[in-house]
Amino acid sequence: MGRRITAVLTAVAAMVLLGSDADGPDGPRQDGKRPSFTLRAHKPYVLSADYPSQPRGPADFPRLTPAFGNTGDAAASRGVLLRVDVGDAHFLPVDTSRVHDNCYYEVGGRTIYCEFPDAVPVGAAYETAEPLPEITSPYAEIKSAYRYAVWPLDDPPSHLTNYKKHFKRGSGPALGLVPVDIGTLHGDGVLRFAMPKHSARADWSVKGITIRGRVGEYASVNMADVSEGSYRARVELPPGTSLAPLSWEERARTPSEVYTCGRDDLDGHVYCDTFSPYVTLRVRIDRRIEGAEGRLSVPGPIAGDTHPANNSAPVKLEITGTAPPEETDPPVAEHAAGSPG
Repeated sequence: MGRRITAVLTAVAAMVLLGSDADGPDGPRQDGKRPSFTLRAHKPYVLSADYPSQPRGPADFPRLTPAFGNTGDAAASRGVLLRVDVGDAHFLPVDTSRVHDNCYYEVGGRTIYCEFPDAVPVGAAYETAEPLPEITSPYAEIKSAYRYAVWPLDDPPSHLTNYKKHFKRGSGPALGLVPVDIGTLHGDGVLRFAMPKHSARADWSVKGITIRGRVGEYASVNMADVSEGSYRARVELPPGTSLAPLSWEERARTPSEVYTCGRDDLDGHVYCDTFSPYVTLRVRIDRRIEGAEGRLSVPGPIAGDTHPANNSAPVKLEITGTAPPEETDPPVAEHAAGSPG
């Protein structure tokens, strides 16, 4: 376990955690006990003005200070890995001497990984000692969010990006952690932000869909126009089906304006972006389960939804038969996708 160093940042005592790179995961404990993390609930933020009356520079956006607490039944004995993504914006270019050497930055991108390789006991909670770097955006329509997740450093999800190879590591002092009360953390690690014109109370909604096909085959549904107001819909697949994202070879043959739904590697759920007329949900119908039904859902606007009852709708499954063995589609290995693609 790494040594602890006390640093003073903005008159706050910050715990800076140093330790090994923890390249190889140890895997789950034999007794089945694992750390589990609750995250901070962040208040939505309204930008100062609508585009283009002001440039979308750093001063217009909120700064994110992630926080997490271990609510599991085992300590994260080798520390934790924090991943942060931002949508419809990107982190400013990295001057490595001004950012932290325990963090890895996607150059000109939307993702940061930070390693905190000291133990996080059960019941312990922390926030970062300072906010993450500023962001900026060239987009005319801004209705997006920061999103983050935390995993044990020695047991991250297998599909995560090799950030040590592909991202730029900071060279400044390590980012510290400040203890907080775990009782104050009861959220999902999302800080939503939007321009004023997207921040009024409104009725966001989603329409139901029906997946049709034979057992053993892929089935696709066009997801364009399923949502009114939200650019992203969450999908709970009906029992008996599984997500069948495009293989890399299929993606290479697909026009760039065509999008497919994917599994989010932060929260593990399936999402469909609904901003394009060419968005497709593709699943494999694995077996027949009577009465199987899933669910589509969307969030409300940051100021509240005037009719939240229509923010979810059913995903129905209509099985039209069973495909002969020679016509069945084999399962597709899901590719790592931070967002539907």
